[in-house]
Amino acid sequence: MKSKMKVIVAAFAMLLGSITATYAQGHNVGKVGKGPHGGTVQEADPNHAEVLVKDSKVYIYILDGDAKPMLNKGITGTATLQFKDGHTVSANLVANGTDGFVIDNANAATYSNCIITAKVNGKSVSAKFKNYAMVKTPVVQKPKH
Repeated sequence: MKSKMKVIVAAFAMLLGSITATYAQGHNVGKVGKGPHGGTVQEADPNHAEVLVKDSKVYIYILDGDAKPMLNKGITGTATLQFKDGHTVSANLVANGTDGFVIDNANAATYSNCIITAKVNGKSVSAKFKNYAMVKTPVVQKPKH
């Protein structure tokens, strides 16, 4: 009996994991440059969040459960920026346009990790991002003929 239960629990866990992975892939979660604003999207249950590093600035977008842009009116939050040298900076999210925020910090675009925490419709949401713009792409040399 215990053996059957273990098999059922394991099967359920695998099914749940595959559903979660399929759902996340449908919203481009974790795919660099695939968000609605050209940034990277992460889960911020029950919402999503998008980060875009552009022109030496960091832009944040809170997205709905379907990863569609939401108006920024009534949303407040902070970004905790972790840098390669180990120091951390906390910055308020400043409204930018009607659906985004910008981080008001001169060094924001050089973060290693960015943790977004926001209040959306009275609920706290959060997401963590790596700075893929800071990752150097390896140079691939063509073979000589």
